[in-house]
Amino acid sequence: MSRLPPYLQYLPAFEATARLGGVRHAAEELNLSPSAISLQLKKLSDATGIVLFQKSGRNVALTQAGKDFSQAVSISLGQLDTATRASQKITAGGQLMSLSVSVPTALGIAWLTAAIVDFAESLGIANLTINEAITAADVDWSNSDIAIVYDNPPFVGKYWRLLSEVRLCAVCAPTLFPRLDLRNRERKLSSVALLHEDNGGEWTKWSVAARIGLEDNTRVRVNSVAQAIASAVQGRGVALVSDVLTRNYLSDGRLIQPFSTTINAAREYYIVCHVDRANEPVLRALADAVVEQLRPGRDQNA
Repeated sequence: MSRLPPYLQYLPAFEATARLGGVRHAAEELNLSPSAISLQLKKLSDATGIVLFQKSGRNVALTQAGKDFSQAVSISLGQLDTATRASQKITAGGQLMSLSVSVPTALGIAWLTAAIVDFAESLGIANLTINEAITAADVDWSNSDIAIVYDNPPFVGKYWRLLSEVRLCAVCAPTLFPRLDLRNRERKLSSVALLHEDNGGEWTKWSVAARIGLEDNTRVRVNSVAQAIASAVQGRGVALVSDVLTRNYLSDGRLIQPFSTTINAAREYYIVCHVDRANEPVLRALADAVVEQLRPGRDQNA
């Protein structure tokens, strides 16, 4: 077995100093004296032969070589932390005791939360945590083994897999259909509220593709797509939302799609996890299960 590097004990002091930008801040975080931190940094520099810091006023700044070393240290410490937490979740018999999954709120409400619960039960996972986040940057990776995100790669330091491309379609409650007045030769979608979570740009893009004018409409901007769907179900307007989210609502008649036109969304659904955990059997099985649920024509209630 190869001998471990002699400077491992100094890495926490280096990581804290690099992250916080000063010896004093690192000392406060690690509950050590500034002189102890400085001594450890000197020993680390001597052991590696790397000039790690240079003076910057009262603080210190990483040299270019120090920045490169800092990045490698951060990745390594992160991988160790991830491996430790993952190992703590495994029983002596090799069964996963707990699983933490992050999902976009609207997708979780639509069907994903139920699918993940079914998956955990099928594997006998005793403790399941479902967190909420939309993009990869929003995910609390200290408390999530894996995440389904609505985002665009690359996701630095992560493994990702495309789950589904997303098409946006206009949907409304059946009770709202008579108010759409689609017989008008000018083909205008007027006198109804248009529900959206962006600045309205996707509605504009859809109207061009559908050749339907959007004059004389009330524009209602909501904080989340879940609110847009809920308002549409309640007959409060027409929502332009993902086909992945509306599948169940359309199949059970709570929503209808009065127009056949769809457009590409600005983002797509990905499943994301730490690179070093990408081949873990349970996480791969969860990814496969979600992909199967997203298969075109799949009944999410099945």
